[in-house]
Amino acid sequence: MPKILHTGDVHLGIKLSGLGRTGDRVRAAIKDAFTKSIDLALSEKVDAFLIAGDLFDSNRVSNSLLRFALSEIERLDKIPCILLPGTHDCLEKGSVVISLEEDKPDNLYIFTDPEKPTIEFPEKNLTFYGLPNLSNRSTTNPIKSVKRMDGDGRHILLAHGSFMIPNKTEPDDHPFELDDIESSGFDYVALGHWHSVFELPTKDVRAAYCGSPERLAFDQTGSGNVLLVNIDDSVKIDKMPVGEMAWDEISLSTANFKYTIEMERELQQYVGDKKLLRVELSGIKSSETYIDTEEIVRNLKDSFLFIEVIDKTEATPSDLLDLNLPPTTILGQFIRQVNEAVDSETDEDKKALLIESLRTGYALMSGKDVL
Repeated sequence: MPKILHTGDVHLGIKLSGLGRTGDRVRAAIKDAFTKSIDLALSEKVDAFLIAGDLFDSNRVSNSLLRFALSEIERLDKIPCILLPGTHDCLEKGSVVISLEEDKPDNLYIFTDPEKPTIEFPEKNLTFYGLPNLSNRSTTNPIKSVKRMDGDGRHILLAHGSFMIPNKTEPDDHPFELDDIESSGFDYVALGHWHSVFELPTKDVRAAYCGSPERLAFDQTGSGNVLLVNIDDSVKIDKMPVGEMAWDEISLSTANFKYTIEMERELQQYVGDKKLLRVELSGIKSSETYIDTEEIVRNLKDSFLFIEVIDKTEATPSDLLDLNLPPTTILGQFIRQVNEAVDSETDEDKKALLIESLRTGYALMSGKDVL
């Protein structure tokens, strides 16, 4: 029963703009996650270690990072590492993958020939397939473009691209459809490109995105894992955690807090030296509320690896008509009359001025802070 470790989208060397010096800590954690993936492959005695694209974040990689990646792969010893060029480290002129080929360990196998998308291990009864990405964007279907050969043993495809979702997937993002996988005949399809773990809803051919082994952004909730895949009469996929960074996004309404210290106390429950926290403030500003977002960051920055507070509070509600204020009140009349003027105004600059007047007027007549 073949056992493989499926990873990808490691993104060694990622820039992580916006995190400042925290980026160094996250980049170190990404390297640690890759090391843990190698350790797991050794402890589980897998038959192959698969990297389904984007081992590196770009084709411009430092020599030290190259040496790190090669030394880690070399630790696998007799376990073959099968590497597919992705979209960030695509097989273009000057590709980092070509640099790997120049001094690679004996156990590293790379898909570098689009005309020969197979790597065979007869002694293991395993055949791997993969079409290297030649550019960052392409309409080439990475599933349909590779044909399974006849023969016994297990046949596994590595593919780096996007599952086609209507109105969401870009047509030049190496797209493929569910039917392409179902009709492929492979025993397992190891996918890369999406940074969160996701198994496709197939019936006959199991296919899964492994996600990034370390989380890279706030919106990647399924990152931080590799997949351990056992292939027999059926395919068993186990998600194995290797990442350590915790990225949290929370929303807080200013309606629940009056002073800065109150919000700081609320955020204390999220502290952690490996925690990256993004806080979004919402609600309506009031003259009775005193919350200083810069002070919050200053006071709590040592309690987190990274903290960011985004102020999305409003001076007035976004849709004043939804308040349904009685037309008998001065405020109710004001809102309706100005709204009518907004609807009838054709000049965009004048319309914008009316909208701002509407919100400012509401705030002033409601005793709210308009600053």
